[in-house]
Amino acid sequence: MSVYQQSNLYFYLEPIIETGDAEAFVELIKNTKAIDIADVVEEFPTESVVSLLEKLDSANLSYLFEEFEEEEKLRFVPHLSIETLGRLFEDLPSDEQVSLFVMLNTEQRRQILPSLDKEEREAIIALSSYPEGTVGAMTTADYVNIPETATVRDTWAQIRIDARTKEALSMIYVTDEYRHLVGVLSLQDLLMSHDDDCIRDVMVKDIIQARASDKDRIAVELIERYNLEALPVTDGYGHLVGIVTVDDAMERLRESSADSFAKLGGNVPMSGPELDYQYSGFWRMFTVRGFWLIILTVFGVFTSSFVAKQEEILSEVIILAAFLAPIVDMGGNTGSQSATLVIRSMALGDLTLKWKDIWFVFKKEVPVALMLGCTVASAEIVLAYFFKENISIEVLLIIGLSMVTVTFVGGLIGIFLPFIAKRFNIDPATLSSPMLTSIMDFLGVVIYFSFAYWFLSDLLLEAAGSLS
Repeated sequence: MSVYQQSNLYFYLEPIIETGDAEAFVELIKNTKAIDIADVVEEFPTESVVSLLEKLDSANLSYLFEEFEEEEKLRFVPHLSIETLGRLFEDLPSDEQVSLFVMLNTEQRRQILPSLDKEEREAIIALSSYPEGTVGAMTTADYVNIPETATVRDTWAQIRIDARTKEALSMIYVTDEYRHLVGVLSLQDLLMSHDDDCIRDVMVKDIIQARASDKDRIAVELIERYNLEALPVTDGYGHLVGIVTVDDAMERLRESSADSFAKLGGNVPMSGPELDYQYSGFWRMFTVRGFWLIILTVFGVFTSSFVAKQEEILSEVIILAAFLAPIVDMGGNTGSQSATLVIRSMALGDLTLKWKDIWFVFKKEVPVALMLGCTVASAEIVLAYFFKENISIEVLLIIGLSMVTVTFVGGLIGIFLPFIAKRFNIDPATLSSPMLTSIMDFLGVVIYFSFAYWFLSDLLLEAAGSLS
């Protein structure tokens, strides 16, 4: 929706929300996309929005509620009555029911649970017990489940019943008498079977599945790798817990990508929700970004202090100062390139925290980093020779060797930092740019001046002798 359309919708909604006109609001919901209404409704005061939500029937309420951002749901839910929450649970998909249940306070949970039917209540309690970031936390109970002893005719009857309440109907999940997942079959499999065939004889027993306790990225990777519409999820005993749909997996992938971009920019919070320009308040933005800027400033102070202590050599060979910035920057740039490639491979599941993977990346990076270092060093030496007058061979050697070393070290640190982060259960993206760049700034300065002292030590001794 364009800014102009959003502005028009805002002015159309304003009198409806101010007067609490439920009929006009329902009419608007029927004729406008829910996500557009949700975007605009979020701009109004909590009390006014809640007052209007209380007047909606279960269908319109759930239709609109699903489109609210999580922060807005958290804003509205504590103010909704138990009756309104009950209407919400009636029409929400099971994964949304679980998300809503997690948002409720203890008193709201105590009052709402008795109003749910037994099967729904058990599913919500079970799925809400899995921590955020696991497959279980993104699992839905909206699937068709049949016993292995059923016939194809029985299965069609069950599908007709579940079609009213379940969203994922394309795959049918088969369990034994103890609810262990034993097979799956598609609607196409059913169409090609006879009504009297036993499901045990037509189901697929080679099942691609995930454990509820696995990291949520496992579900995303499996769905993407095998092009699945849904992925069955089991507990530690093989009992069917639910499924992860392709829509939920793609939504998680989108959130993960947004989080990684925030981390790559030094915007990751130590706790709480990720930063968002649209929804994060001033103090949240200030404290999270300020924290990381202070950390990076500390690195900067260490680096600048080290440079300040090199006053003696800089005063004797002032030309060294001209090449400090490009050499130091090269280490951070090379390291960020390497880290990005490793993090991407980790996200796709191509690399894991195993020695064979670490060794594979090391062998791949060493020749590339060396060749990159030699290439940029050669370019730097040529440019220095032609654009800086009376530059000595010693300074050219310092520039060339420093560029090769800094580029090589930056590449190695870039590949190892993500593995180190993974080892300590830290998101690898957190240690990428600008954190990696700050580390390489300091190391680059140390490397540069180490070569300078090595090649120009005689010059410094002569200067010291003349002073004495």
